[in-house]
Amino acid sequence: MRTVWLAALLLTPLSQEPARPAGGALAARLEAVERRLADERRSWLEFRREASGPEERAELAAAFPLDEFAGELTALAREAPGTELAARAWLDLFRLACLLDERELYGASLERLLADHLRSPLMAGLTLELVYGAPQWSAPRAAEALRTILAGNDDASVQANGMAQLALLVGLDAGFGDAGREEAVALLGRIAERFGESDFLGLEAAQFAEGARFEIEHLRLGQVAPDFGATDQDGVEFRLADYRGRVVVLDFWGFV
Repeated sequence: MRTVWLAALLLTPLSQEPARPAGGALAARLEAVERRLADERRSWLEFRREASGPEERAELAAAFPLDEFAGELTALAREAPGTELAARAWLDLFRLACLLDERELYGASLERLLADHLRSPLMAGLTLELVYGAPQWSAPRAAEALRTILAGNDDASVQANGMAQLALLVGLDAGFGDAGREEAVALLGRIAERFGESDFLGLEAAQFAEGARFEIEHLRLGQVAPDFGATDQDGVEFRLADYRGRVVVLDFWGFV
């Protein structure tokens, strides 16, 4: 079964025509599949949180009804090529691939999204999915996809999300090295220049760029944490450096 739906993903004709609306019946079918998928995912994640180790988590991943959902979503996308409905179906498949660590499905669904729906507004959502909750091994492919999206979709929301996610990805992931950090700094400069004082992911664009640059330069994994002073919930002043060499968990939202 898996061979069938994977082949369907790869063989679907490419289309770069503007997205068209899909029929009501198809939309209703997709919504029904998405509701079932959301319920299945919710219960599956509850079981996964209770898993005792890697072997049990692997068994749970194998038990997920991937073939069922992948078959239905692929069929819906093929019935409505070039539509926003198809883009939604491919995006659902991409999320499944990230959830279950399915490399073939990851590559095939991402290829469909970039080839057929590059100019879709749904690309803004894809920019987030490429980074948050994605498998660690996918970082190089995600960076490549984000660059493709930025080059092919000029929607302001897509550009904002794409530049932000690419900057954080290549700037913080050690695998991209100095070249990644240089690319990140350049992207943050573009964000500050293009969006200025306008709202940008809940902040002014210039504030976001400044904060992200500080994170990339000082808060990467493996670096010594910057020292700071604060007052704990008992009113006692402390400095982070006082705990150097010990395991420290900081909770900035644990009390008021």
